[in-house]
Amino acid sequence: MNFYQISISAFRSLNNHKVRSLLTTLGIIIGVVSIIAVMSIGEGAKARVNEAIEKLGSNFIIVLGASPKHLSQRSGVALTLKQGDLDAIRYECDDVEYISPGVMLPSKVVSETGNWQTTVGGVNHQYAKIRNWNIKRGEFFSEQDVLAGRRVIVLGVVTAKELFGTEDPIGKTVRIKRLPFKVIGVLDELGKSPDGRDQDDIAFAPIKTIQRKMMGTLNYTAFLLSVKTKERMTATANHIRAILRQNHNLIEADEDDFTIFTQDDISQASDSASQVLNLLLLIIASISLIVGGVGIMNIMLVSVTERTKEIGIRMALGATTKTILSQFIFEAVAICLAGGIVGALIGIGVSEAIGFALGWPIFISKSALVISLVSSVLIGLFFGYYPAYKASQLNPVEALLDT
Repeated sequence: MNFYQISISAFRSLNNHKVRSLLTTLGIIIGVVSIIAVMSIGEGAKARVNEAIEKLGSNFIIVLGASPKHLSQRSGVALTLKQGDLDAIRYECDDVEYISPGVMLPSKVVSETGNWQTTVGGVNHQYAKIRNWNIKRGEFFSEQDVLAGRRVIVLGVVTAKELFGTEDPIGKTVRIKRLPFKVIGVLDELGKSPDGRDQDDIAFAPIKTIQRKMMGTLNYTAFLLSVKTKERMTATANHIRAILRQNHNLIEADEDDFTIFTQDDISQASDSASQVLNLLLLIIASISLIVGGVGIMNIMLVSVTERTKEIGIRMALGATTKTILSQFIFEAVAICLAGGIVGALIGIGVSEAIGFALGWPIFISKSALVISLVSSVLIGLFFGYYPAYKASQLNPVEALLDT
């Protein structure tokens, strides 16, 4: 009996038990849908996070005034970065295109029509260029505003809305700790940062104004830099580290009292977290396939019991144990493969629907489809072998006499 005849016989048997065959495939269908949906949504989430990271700035490096140990303990950053550090980086790092020192001051901002608790950032005129930010209304403050310590402020769209509603805030005055600031700009909408913070709920003022008139210090909590080329980010970060260690009089045995992140570091950390999460979800989704395989084995065992006389007649007419074994394995594989194909189609539809609902880009990867279909075939082979083997080992005489 050749492969064609085995195939025809197997499909005829499956066609005679349509409802049972359909119910048998449900476990496989659910498993494949889960795998494709998980992998597709995972890729979409990864792309969404990478897009958010790209929006943080162009080839940027962040220097925070805290050691990695303190950051891991959530101790926060401190005002440990000094003007001498900033000057040394400016004059010694040729690959740095723009650099802005920074301080952050959580504070209530008050307007004539409302008040809002937000974070006021003290930065310089190059900050918006580093972050690749656009101004929706007005303008960002200039170098002269920073040097003169002028009391001007640029609002995020959420802060502007909470303070002024639908009114145009340009030219109006807000107060921070009783000091008046003139609104000269509103940032374009930025959305969420990779860590989930609302980047539109913020305000920026010249750093010297914030330092001298509101914080009483000349030190900084952070530096944000942009590098001329992406390829020089790691080398520049290493150069900055050497400069800061020298400025801070750290010996070789001392750990850094600052932390440096590059755009690549953030992307890699995000990718690693995504891969771990996707792997866990994939394992959970794969359990459905295994459960489906167990269901197929049970149904096939029932099928063997029901078709004992059929098997006996075929053996009496010359069918070999290999032929019987092949037919039942083929039936199991065919059921699983059919379930895999249906599951793949449904999985694509579910992924697209979830992507549309969440507003995420969805990527149906070829690897997800291949893994799902190959897994379906392997499940059929593995869980279909024992029922097929049991069928092939029946005694023809006993099978014919079975009632």
